[in-house]
Amino acid sequence: MTNDQPVALLALLVHRGMLSPGVAQQALRSSDARGWLVANGHATAAQWQDWVETEAGTRPRLSRYELGALLGEGGQARVFAAVDRQDHRTVALKVLLDELARDPVARARFVAESKLLIALASPNIVKGYRVAREGDTVFCAMELVDGESLQQALDRDGPFDEGKALDVVRQIAEALACLHDRGLVHRDVKPGNVLLDRGGRAVLIDLGFAATCADGDPSTTTVGTIHYIAPEQARGQQDLDVRADIYSLGATLFHLVTGSLPFSGRTSEEVLAKQVLESLSGERLRALGLSPQLHWFIEKMMAKEKEIRFQDPRTLAREIATVLARRKAEAERDASDASPRGKRPRRRWL
Repeated sequence: MTNDQPVALLALLVHRGMLSPGVAQQALRSSDARGWLVANGHATAAQWQDWVETEAGTRPRLSRYELGALLGEGGQARVFAAVDRQDHRTVALKVLLDELARDPVARARFVAESKLLIALASPNIVKGYRVAREGDTVFCAMELVDGESLQQALDRDGPFDEGKALDVVRQIAEALACLHDRGLVHRDVKPGNVLLDRGGRAVLIDLGFAATCADGDPSTTTVGTIHYIAPEQARGQQDLDVRADIYSLGATLFHLVTGSLPFSGRTSEEVLAKQVLESLSGERLRALGLSPQLHWFIEKMMAKEKEIRFQDPRTLAREIATVLARRKAEAERDASDASPRGKRPRRRWL
């Protein structure tokens, strides 16, 4: 163990309530944190070893899976790369946080989301393989996507070119169509919830907020990320349908091609008010230098009145595919005309 490791481990132990701050500070001041804790009765040698191996209980030991690197961590779960010892498949293992695993409601919601991922069959939705419980650990084995989120790509490289952004949106529209077929609304479509693999496949993740269109619980309607949610979602309406997801996908498209959010504000309340009351400025869109087709897609997807938006995601996907195919044909024609072989030979008169 390096000098930095006891510090990080002790900090985790304090954060998780397994040691008091005072005890951790005294252990750090000693030359041997482990030895001091054991000698003073704050831990046994076996307990210290367990803390080291499980990183203070944040890395579970599972009989079927060998855990690798931590891929991500949120308010509900940690995601690890892992290898299934039975079939040797590499997976992403989503592990529900301990405090939530002890909560029957949170546990049931996690299991329901996992079962939904297992049941869905779309190349553009992350695939679930298995949900299980071992001891106090509740987890879901999922497809490991070799790539990064759109948000990570934006943060690193800035805005996407139009063609790439439209292709991503087309693929996520196909994912939404799969959810729509089951009467489901995702309710949290955003760049952070879309992964892009190395082959260009876009994958929708995190169905934790997904609900049926008939879900009438007003406490569950205003969920999602405020910069992307539809006006009806911001108002807390109970009759959400897939058109709310189409709005969020339009806001995602706007972010992808401009590098900025459609609406911003100093507070969440200010952003929510703009989502409900303000329309996108046509002048602002034109000033960004977007193509007329892209301008039209954003305006139609993000219309305040849901009746004006695309009414189903498959129609949206088809229209984007048509635009992309036309652009590809025009680019190929231009390339052919510009090449020496593409030029017609001059006719020689004898």
